[in-house]
Amino acid sequence: MQANPAPRPPKPPFDCERFVFKILAVVIGTQLLIYSLAAGVCGQRAMEGRPIGQICPGTLEQLQGGFDSTLKLLLALLGGAALTRMDR
Repeated sequence: MQANPAPRPPKPPFDCERFVFKILAVVIGTQLLIYSLAAGVCGQRAMEGRPIGQICPGTLEQLQGGFDSTLKLLLALLGGAALTRMDR
C-alpha cells in the first residue's frame, strides 16, 4: 500500500552529560523524599509527646550526612564536566 514511507529524521547521539544529570536529579529527589518522610514521621511522633531521643535517634545526623554527600557528588560531577570542557 505505501510506496514510499516517510523518511525518519536521524536519531540524535546519546548525550552522556544530560543522562548523568537526569539520573542525579532523580537520586537527589528520591533522597529528599525519603528524608522528608522520615523527618515527618519523627516530627509526628514528637508531637504526640514522646521524647525525641527515643523516637528517631540519629535522624538529623543522617539527614545532614546525606545532604553533604549529595552536595559533594554534585560538585564533583560539575567540576569534572568543567575540566573536560576546558580540554576541548
